Amino acid sequence: MPLSSLQLDIMQELINIGVGRAAGMLNQMVNTHIQLQVPVLRVLTPNQLAALYATRPNSVFSAVQLSFTGQFAGISALIFPPKSADKLINVVLGNGAMPGADDSMRTATLQEVGNIVLNGVMGSIANILGEPLRYSPPDYIEADISSIIGQGNGMILVASTQFSMKDHLIDGEVLIIFSLSSFDSLLSAIDTLAAG
Repeated sequence: MPLSSLQLDIMQELINIGVGRAAGMLNQMVNTHIQLQVPVLRVLTPNQLAALYATRPNSVFSAVQLSFTGQFAGISALIFPPKSADKLINVVLGNGAMPGADDSMRTATLQEVGNIVLNGVMGSIANILGEPLRYSPPDYIEADISSIIGQGNGMILVASTQFSMKDHLIDGEVLIIFSLSSFDSLLSAIDTLAAG
């Protein structure tokens, strides 16, 4: 489903605002300067996303998922390659080495970071489009990309970004997975916003 350049520009701006908001909240949480780079936005089908991830060196990823419902519904997810998840935990917890972080601390840290980033992005989309969303508590999983995105036939917004903190670059991607009907609703809301 091709988007017009105007729709893509507006979607990119909504994501940028959300990422900026999330970076500010993360800075307060860890009391260190965290910069989230302006994400590169793509719109892919599940098959296209699976093909993209098949080219990567890892088959299992760390993911925080947040389901949302409202005028449009779906699942948002913040995904890290394993090395990036380890670096993020290391910097956030200030342990200096991963053995200090047990599994529950690792999960809680990634859930909190994911919750902040995903709420920042989804909150910005909902607020600016005037479409309130309801969220479920975040879930953390380690799985392959097919398990993370499920078996739907909708559309996926892929926002690739990097966390920059304490001289570390940490790769991450925000995926927003919509059913086809929800994606149509999203585009209608964007068109309404563009029409003023």
